[in-house]
Amino acid sequence: MASVASSPGKGIHGMIKHLLEEQYSFVGGDRIQDILVDDLIHFFRQCSRDPWHLEVSQTLWFAAHRDEKPGPGKTLAKMRVAPVILSVVHEDDRQMRVNGYSPKEVRKYRVTRILREAYAQNGVLTQADVAEVLGVSAESIRRDIREYQREYGVILPYRGTIHDIGPSVTHKKVIITMFLRNIPTLDIARMTQHTEEACDRYIKSFKKVRRLYGKMKPPEIAHLLEMSERLVMEYVALIEEQESIRKEGTHGS
Repeated sequence: MASVASSPGKGIHGMIKHLLEEQYSFVGGDRIQDILVDDLIHFFRQCSRDPWHLEVSQTLWFAAHRDEKPGPGKTLAKMRVAPVILSVVHEDDRQMRVNGYSPKEVRKYRVTRILREAYAQNGVLTQADVAEVLGVSAESIRRDIREYQREYGVILPYRGTIHDIGPSVTHKKVIITMFLRNIPTLDIARMTQHTEEACDRYIKSFKKVRRLYGKMKPPEIAHLLEMSERLVMEYVALIEEQESIRKEGTHGS
């Protein structure tokens, strides 16, 4: 981790260094302690926000990091988190109301905005997070997300899709399905609202599963590739579906 500019012996760096030397002398030598102090200051500055620097109606929220790998019994307390700034209320909301949009339509837009804001800052929110931020029920948020995705043909970035947990239709599955239909990566990225780099990562993961398919059992593949077994099974289902289509085409020709 990159260290922050600091002057050892002065300010907060010196105070933490003194505490380590006095109370935690077992924590490495002088150089290790300097690195640790810089890391602590870096995290502190990353996770704290001066309230005067927030826009009106913005709030700071701690979300699961979007690159964190989920696992059995892995609670948020055990996961890497990302501090994100969310626009609870925005001028666009007011303008939508002025233009005659219903409260439900405005809320769906707010849900979408908050999810995308978090994702752009390396965080992913749960549906329960969004419900708490907006002060509505989790069921309302689930319904809003489901309806928005169906209406606009996109996959929104929340923990159910990004981390492949729960019964959500995963964005990875959608991306791979498009890839198997020979849709160009640029178009996949546009249609799923992901970067080309992200799409390429998911496609490479699928190809790894496909190479091991038939040689190992799905739980073994999941363990080897550090993927959820559920995701591997989705990939396997797509592989088998593709094989079935190929065989039918061969027999029909």
